[in-house]
Formats: sequence, C-alpha cells, structure tokens
Amino acid sequence: MGWFRENAFAIAIGTLLVSGGLLVVVLGYVSLVVYAALTAGVSLVGVVTDLAVPYLPIVAVLVVLLTVSTVGVSWGLLRRLSLPRSDRLGSAAERAEKRYPVLDELGIADALTPPEPTTEEKLEALKRQYVTGEIDETTFERELDRFVADDSVDDERVRTEREAALNRRTS
Repeated sequence: MGWFRENAFAIAIGTLLVSGGLLVVVLGYVSLVVYAALTAGVSLVGVVTDLAVPYLPIVAVLVVLLTVSTVGVSWGLLRRLSLPRSDRLGSAAERAEKRYPVLDELGIADALTPPEPTTEEKLEALKRQYVTGEIDETTFERELDRFVADDSVDDERVRTEREAALNRRTS
C-alpha cells in the first residue's frame, strides 16, 4: 500500500487524462453515428438502441473512472495547498482517524499537524531564549547537555554554540 500511497496523485492524474480522453472519443463516435443517422433519414430510435447496448457500459465505466480520478486529483491538490497547521487541528484529525479507520488512508492528521522542529531550530530557539534573558545560564547549560545526551548534536557543536551564546550575551 505504500507504493500506491506515494504515487496516488500521479495515478489519479493519469486516470483522469486517460478516462477523460476515452470518454471524449466514445461520445464523439456516438454523436457522429447519430448525426449520420439523422442525415440519412434512418430511424434514430433504432440507431440509439443499437449503440446503447455496447457503448452504455463503456460510457458508465469511463464516467465512474473520471469521477473517482477527479476526486483524487482534487484531494491531491488540496493536500498540496498551504493548509493551516496546528496541534489542535492535528489532534482532532487523529481522533477522527481513530474513530473512522478509512480516514487514516487519507493522511489528514499528517497534513494538519505541524512538523517537529529540527535540532537546528531547537538549538536556535534555546540560544535566543538565553540571549534575551528568558532562561538563565543553568537552564541553558542543562538543555545543551540534554542535546548531547540525546545524541542529536555532537559535543563540539554544543561547545561552539555555548561559546557563541555566551559571547553574544556579554556583548
């Protein structure tokens, strides 16, 4: 299911183009036959009845494929839009996905939950808090040591960040 989920948007676009093109071809052929019947003076009811048997199921399948692929492309475009992201929206979507498992396939919670901050962003926020005086030196040191303990940052990096923050704070 992973491959399909990763390529669902491309599959939906391809299905939309193919089913739409085939539907145009089939309906164009049917209209040409009806036009030829009208100009030749043949009974229109007989021609339409002869066409309905083989072409009606084909048209029905193509209309269903076109509708489903249109919904898929629309959903894919909506997912790529700049949606508001917040923990509240994400948790509400997670609750809905737990209650209705079919929604889990759509990935609504993933689209609405803000991404986790990177280690770089966390370090920058920590430095900013220290430089502006929101946290004291002890808290700053403790948080830097926590980064090292999590193995998300190496010791050398913490040392240089510590020195840069201390220099910025004293200047």
